[in-house]
Amino acid sequence: MKAPLRSTDPQFLGGYRLLARLGQGGMGTVYLAEDRHDRLVAIKVVKPELAYEEEFRARFRSEVNRARQVPPFCTAELLDADADHETPYLVVEYVDGPSLAEVVAEQGPLTGGSLYSVAVGVATALAAIHGAGVIHRDLKPANVLFALGTPKVIDFGIARAFEATSQHTGTDQMVGTVAYMAPERFDSDSSRIGPAADVFAWGVVVTFAGTGRTPFGGDSAAAT
Repeated sequence: MKAPLRSTDPQFLGGYRLLARLGQGGMGTVYLAEDRHDRLVAIKVVKPELAYEEEFRARFRSEVNRARQVPPFCTAELLDADADHETPYLVVEYVDGPSLAEVVAEQGPLTGGSLYSVAVGVATALAAIHGAGVIHRDLKPANVLFALGTPKVIDFGIARAFEATSQHTGTDQMVGTVAYMAPERFDSDSSRIGPAADVFAWGVVVTFAGTGRTPFGGDSAAAT
């Protein structure tokens, strides 16, 4: 959902003119913007406190380079990025459509062909992402958008750069949504996290799409 820019938001970023806010989370702020050709794009600007960490910038640059290899047919294409900007940012295709979370909230659980389409479409996107050597790490209904009825997966791959800066992330501010996180995501040894974690999240996403809820839930992150 779009919201007006705030007085503290920049008007321009690189060669892009910012138009509105699309969202804000633990990683940073997402803006709707226009490029030099008046094409709409989405720009994710990372938290300012991370900008001064060279380790973060190096990881961010590495993850962006890997994410560029992901085929764009079922994902939001990564168009541009600047790891050396005062506040690092990345630019992706703007998918003008509702998220799976919004569709289920408005229309109820999916059934029949619609449910199969989401299950197969998201699995296909994950196969493409994993084929490029990238792990999504934050797959959830809000990260599945519908463009002309076809599911596209967004926000893939970059979460690893943020997880590496754990000193900025409290136990109640983990990168990811707890109900969609595989058990190994809670292990201090991040080397165990692989494609299987995304497959776990895929199962939870499909369950949510078909029932309107996740199979895991509680009054707190610890209970979940």
